[in-house]
Amino acid sequence: MAALQHFNPGTIVEWKLERSPGKSEYIFNYVFWAFKLAIDGFPHCRPVISIEDTHVYGKYDIKLLIVVAVDANGQIFPLAFAFCDNASQETWMLFLNHLKEHVVKQCSEICLISDRHCGILSSVENLPSWQEPYAKSLE
Repeated sequence: MAALQHFNPGTIVEWKLERSPGKSEYIFNYVFWAFKLAIDGFPHCRPVISIEDTHVYGKYDIKLLIVVAVDANGQIFPLAFAFCDNASQETWMLFLNHLKEHVVKQCSEICLISDRHCGILSSVENLPSWQEPYAKSLE
């Protein structure tokens, strides 16, 4: 992530680590990142974002959280990503908070599209920055 920030100045990276009990080691829980170009480009996109998670198969059993928008040409515009150990309400809340703080910022009336995962729904319900009038919920 340090190399990512070095070669892409302005890229945002947020970590969540836990200290191992009785050890000087840390346990990875979550990392969020958004490229500077995505942050700068979001105001020129449609006010509709789509959020999803997927499994990352391999040595570690982790999830990749992704949020994308649609640009003026109708093309998919990746906004932010996160790796986490599981897609729980806590990680969705972290992800949505970081997304609002670093990417969406003061944009109002954002339409959020998701698969209605219970963690996403409860996070949106509990985060004032994702409730009306800042975001719209379509049933």
